[in-house]
Amino acid sequence: MFHHSGQQLLLPNQPHRSSSIHAYSLFSLTMSWLLRSATVLGAVATLILRTCLTNAEITPGARHLTIDELNGLLATETRKEFGRSADTREESAALWQHAVVYEWNKAARAEDYNGQKYPYAICHMGQNMSGYKRKLAIASELNYTTEDIHLRTIYNSQDYYCVYGQFVASLAANVTGDDFIVQPVLPSLKFMESSVDALQQMQAGYSITTLEANLCPGVAMASENHTASNDEQAMVDWIIGKLVPETLADPISDEYYLTSEEYHNVTESDGEKATERAELWKGLLNEYQESGVCAETFKTRLTWSLERAKDAETGNSQATIQFNNTGNSTQDRGCVLTLTLAIAAHPNVCSLDLRREVSTQNIIAQWITQSELENERPFFDSGLDGTGQVVSVSDTGIDVNNCYFLDNEQSPGLSKVNSLARKVVQYIPFVDDGDYKYGHGTHVAGTIAGKRSDGGGAAEGAAPGAKLAFFDIGDSSGALTLPPDSSLLEVGRPDSHIHSMSWGAEFNFYTSQARNFDQFMYENDDFLILVAAGNSGGGDAANSVGSPATAKNVIAIGAHHSYGTSNPRGGLGPAYIIKFCCIFFAGNTYSSGVIVYDKALPDEFGECDPSNGKIPGANDHDEGLLSLQGTSMATPLTAGTAAIIRQYFEEGYYPTGVKGEGSLTNPSATLIKAVLMNGAQFMKGVDNGSSGVTPVEPYDSNQGFGHLSLQNSIYLPGKTNVQLQAYDRESVIDGLSQTYDLEIDTSGGCTSKDLSVTLVWSEEASSPGCVNCLLNDLDLTVTLGGVTYYPNGLGQPDRRNNAERVIISEVMNKDVATITVTAFNLARYEQKYSLVATGCFGGVANQLFASGQCSVFECDNSKNERIRTILLCILIPLGVIILSVVVRYIWKRKSERRNEDESDNGDSKRVDVDNGNDQHEDQIRDDTFDQ
Repeated sequence: MFHHSGQQLLLPNQPHRSSSIHAYSLFSLTMSWLLRSATVLGAVATLILRTCLTNAEITPGARHLTIDELNGLLATETRKEFGRSADTREESAALWQHAVVYEWNKAARAEDYNGQKYPYAICHMGQNMSGYKRKLAIASELNYTTEDIHLRTIYNSQDYYCVYGQFVASLAANVTGDDFIVQPVLPSLKFMESSVDALQQMQAGYSITTLEANLCPGVAMASENHTASNDEQAMVDWIIGKLVPETLADPISDEYYLTSEEYHNVTESDGEKATERAELWKGLLNEYQESGVCAETFKTRLTWSLERAKDAETGNSQATIQFNNTGNSTQDRGCVLTLTLAIAAHPNVCSLDLRREVSTQNIIAQWITQSELENERPFFDSGLDGTGQVVSVSDTGIDVNNCYFLDNEQSPGLSKVNSLARKVVQYIPFVDDGDYKYGHGTHVAGTIAGKRSDGGGAAEGAAPGAKLAFFDIGDSSGALTLPPDSSLLEVGRPDSHIHSMSWGAEFNFYTSQARNFDQFMYENDDFLILVAAGNSGGGDAANSVGSPATAKNVIAIGAHHSYGTSNPRGGLGPAYIIKFCCIFFAGNTYSSGVIVYDKALPDEFGECDPSNGKIPGANDHDEGLLSLQGTSMATPLTAGTAAIIRQYFEEGYYPTGVKGEGSLTNPSATLIKAVLMNGAQFMKGVDNGSSGVTPVEPYDSNQGFGHLSLQNSIYLPGKTNVQLQAYDRESVIDGLSQTYDLEIDTSGGCTSKDLSVTLVWSEEASSPGCVNCLLNDLDLTVTLGGVTYYPNGLGQPDRRNNAERVIISEVMNKDVATITVTAFNLARYEQKYSLVATGCFGGVANQLFASGQCSVFECDNSKNERIRTILLCILIPLGVIILSVVVRYIWKRKSERRNEDESDNGDSKRVDVDNGNDQHEDQIRDDTFDQ
């Protein structure tokens, strides 16, 4: 333990664990800092010395990035910080130029004063070079040694390669040549795009505001026996000291050009108005950087923690600052917002991110994923039900007393797994130790592995033989509070190799959390994370996938409709994507949307199946069961399916489909991911309800790779469509290739007409805010019959994704396909990968469809049925209306004719009467004349 002015920074003597900094007293902070700072006279002398260095200048040897170039690398606040609506491009460029020069000179003064290093982005634009070779060129220019300089890749493309590093100004300025760019990392470049606006609104509905400061390469690294270091102490001193004038530290305004006296003088002399963001920061500093103003906020509302990185070249340590929003005031929020500027200005910080608030996002499901034929479960029949697997889950909680989880003999482990438990082997009560009635977490857990102890039940999970390790992150209202990512991902380890997350933020960027998930998967190659893509894509809304599903190594899960009564009324069939599902953003590939189902949910009081034995209909519940739809339900279903695939390898089913005959028994996460994605099948459209069906194309932003299909993923003799060929933990050196030849063999009776090949690799995390996040670019091509096929529906190599698939249709017996994996542009010497192929490789035909049955996806005629229903709904009333009009018309005509007939008859009678009267009158006249 060490103290920062009364604040306790707890750093346990265990490698790679998080540490906590508790709330502290600002008064104690200030006094202890002053005591450690020698004397006030010494501090004044220090200020005088630093004043003598204020005119220090430096001339860089390479140019810096333009704003346009920077925006192509990272999504940061720079554009908003250095622009205003009246500015021309030339004025913005000039402002940016002044800020960069200011940062260079500030770093030069710091070097002269105490040798302080500052962060820089260095880019290399050499032609016909891979990222790895460009990195070597940068290292050579810096006289790089691993002992004192660390370079972390932030961007790698054909055009240029960039790293973050922390150097003294003179070393950075010595980088020269037209191939190089050296960019000081200004505070605005450290803020992720839109984070400042979000911080200004943090009072609206958030219980905790979390800031994540990603430290520069090599700062606060993990070691076998690390303890709190002076550097870490100094970092906290520096940040707080910048906001407390009594410490005699330089004010924070001097650390940032837009708040500096120099910028103020320039705008005043030119008669210009400061930018909107400059006025925001200056106003905050004027109001809140006063003696004692923020003391209570810093004392009662801030909590700090530190996550140490293992590898300075691929990861970075992360400082997390949490602000308790409960009952906060405008002053509290102003203090925290001002604190962010001090954090961003610190030379050990390379980026600063605001973590957005996260929220929560199967009997029928079993047979749809296993066979696509009603009530056929060939994998369960073959002994593949997830037995031996532990799946981790983080959600609102589990009702462990429900019959699908109940264990009368063992309790879940707390600090570690209790492998003797029947169903829940670990339960970490981070928020509380249960779920709310008909809770989200119990539903999710049941979807993965729910199973009654008596073996019965109407709502078993996708992998009922699997067990669960649970991290409770939800309270009784369903609101979520997250722990540090490393703690979250450790639940169930090392027994667990899969983590299911049915939650996320509505923020479509590569965030610090996405970065942390990628890094964890990269450092633990057996661990697969599945994340719900979200339910914000209604009306075909673009870029609706939220973090952490924006990570590149995870699988982001969408959702499609279910079948029969489990579908919402009016919904289409399973071949159609749900209307509120997610639109994936270009840049990362996402796996199959998976089924929406009628899964059981136990309530808070330990209920079980309904007494009537019936499963509730869509969005309904009855006693212990609940039916829901969405990506939150699709994700655990995919996790349960992943557990079955892992069991398939571990128990030796691969490649023959017979247990115990195989040797690939320790599959990597990339292999499981490749199998899932390789077998996925394309969808027919997006069901937008009354707005109609949106057409989809292979690999588009609506469907990614398609829907989950075990039938087309792994081999069981006579029970699946294809055979599987797998290559795990292969590697390829930068600039070289690996080739594999596969021959199509239908001699055993296999009838599949497709060859599907998928390449998947996990790589180190990218920088938060990255625009093109891929750092190591592998290329997959398949050559057959003299034709070369490219992946993901493209006519050229894919430069954005770390999952690539080629499908070749109408292949013939004896065809030979050559698969090539090329390390086109790596950021390192070599890259591991997994490769799978499915097709006819000598296996027997699928007998499940021998009687002419049809897959519920292929035979999904629900769109035509809906059209027919709509037409009937239109035509029947229209017909009734028309018929009624016709009947009314006929009746009216008949009435009119009847009236006409009656009228005619009346006229005839009147004529007769008139004639009689005339004759009578004539007779009278005649008689009169006679007389």
